Amino acid sequence: MAGYKVAYIEPSFSLVKKPDQDKKDYQVNRPFEIIVEKKSDSLFIIKPPQGMPFWSYPNVSRLNYIYFAVRLRWVLKRLGFRDYILWNYRPEFAPGVSLFDYGKLVFDITDDLAAYRGTENKKYHYIKMCMENTVSKSDHVIVTASTLLDKYRNSSKNISLVPNGYDSDLFSDSGVLIPDDMTGIKSPVVGFIGTLFSFLDYKLLEYIIRNSPDTSFVFIGSLEENARKDWMHITTFRNVHWLGKKKKEDIPCYIRMFDVCINPFRVDDVSRSVSPLKVFEYLAMKKPVVSVQMESLQREEVAPFVYFAGSYEDFLDKLNMALKEREKFKDRLDFRIIKQYSWESLFEKVLTITENL
Repeated sequence: MAGYKVAYIEPSFSLVKKPDQDKKDYQVNRPFEIIVEKKSDSLFIIKPPQGMPFWSYPNVSRLNYIYFAVRLRWVLKRLGFRDYILWNYRPEFAPGVSLFDYGKLVFDITDDLAAYRGTENKKYHYIKMCMENTVSKSDHVIVTASTLLDKYRNSSKNISLVPNGYDSDLFSDSGVLIPDDMTGIKSPVVGFIGTLFSFLDYKLLEYIIRNSPDTSFVFIGSLEENARKDWMHITTFRNVHWLGKKKKEDIPCYIRMFDVCINPFRVDDVSRSVSPLKVFEYLAMKKPVVSVQMESLQREEVAPFVYFAGSYEDFLDKLNMALKEREKFKDRLDFRIIKQYSWESLFEKVLTITENL
């Protein structure tokens, strides 16, 4: 990476919206002012100003991102960026992309972003239009899921699949540290790491928890407000242990205590194109994973090491199977395949794409 000068532009939020509770330490965007943090001579963090309220409406969103683009263009020029690679991961920037003085444009698509909005509203159609517009203008498109590769293959100049992965320095099955808040939890332990948000299937969770009274279910992660009602119902079960959000460096200590890990997404158009980071982290720590059916994940090379379930009943059966087979799981896990999903391996792919632009 020597020789590259990088400016990372963080997301912003509305003038009338307070920062999320778990992001308030770094979500410090100001009204009308751009914040530039110089981390080194070659790395800058740029925080755009706060945007106009109600930007879930397409017309307001369009004005906000044109405003951001105009302001950011001059900041980048002042910092000495010329003929740069513009690496875009926000389709809403589509109306303002042409205002940047870039040399090459890369569009990094991590999910089916239009599907997050449903399909029967103006925001869905606007994001879909922004996606298609940015894909057609980009010199290279990078997607994290095979379904996204299928979707945009014919409308892009160049496209590559680079799935999510894991930090090989952090996620390892070696270590003996037992977190204090895990000591009183009886085995077997089924675990989940990640945000408790609206994209999880809480009816599935209730089904497997209610039908596994002798199994402990441990959840590590913060709670989003849109899922509070469903999640608080789950916590009423005596075999559920919600340990809250943990520091990233402590997460492996918890996964190490799990007998089986679960990936309980709600099956819909969003999950179809998700490359679930947590699954790669579980497998890196040699833990069995039970997952709902997710088309893109099922087409990855790690798929043979995941127990995929097609119904609530099947999920429970696969969970019991994984618990019974957990001692044999490490023997059949081909870690040569898992290592292909380390960030180091994936970064080599991205670096090759960058150097060939």
